[in-house]
Amino acid sequence: MIPRLHIPQVAGVAGGVGTSTIATALRADDCGIYRGGAPVDVMVCRSTLYSVGCAQRAINATPRPPVLAVVSDTPAGVGPNTRSRLRMTEPHVQGIVVVPFVSEWRETDAPYEQARDVLATDGARHLRAFTDAVEHLVEYLVSAQERAAFTRSSLPPFASLHHPAFP
Repeated sequence: MIPRLHIPQVAGVAGGVGTSTIATALRADDCGIYRGGAPVDVMVCRSTLYSVGCAQRAINATPRPPVLAVVSDTPAGVGPNTRSRLRMTEPHVQGIVVVPFVSEWRETDAPYEQARDVLATDGARHLRAFTDAVEHLVEYLVSAQERAAFTRSSLPPFASLHHPAFP
């Protein structure tokens, strides 16, 4: 029997971290800033040490481990201190996906339209890395749903999936 997938709940650790972009790309519910206690499937933060620290605190307040989407705020991606903090976070989430910076979105009126269509179309070349990251998020979400259905539990098991989240 194929498990019935629910619409993912996406929340961010603060405003402006990329929650709406990720929710749009996943066609998920945008829950805004995470306030604690509610289940969330994807927690979103920026690729800064501070934002990942906020994500760690938010993850501790979730009833089940979410997937962590780390949205790069520069073309350089994740720095070494932030990468170290992400490694410490791995055992407490379903997985970690680093979402690359899309510089072209700084000069467009329609970034959400491009994000929304990223899984439905071949997309532009500049969106390939973003598309790959969204596909990884989908893989984690489907895997968590399958495990929850297999164990007959509404809560996915607490585990790290040990996929390489970042270089």
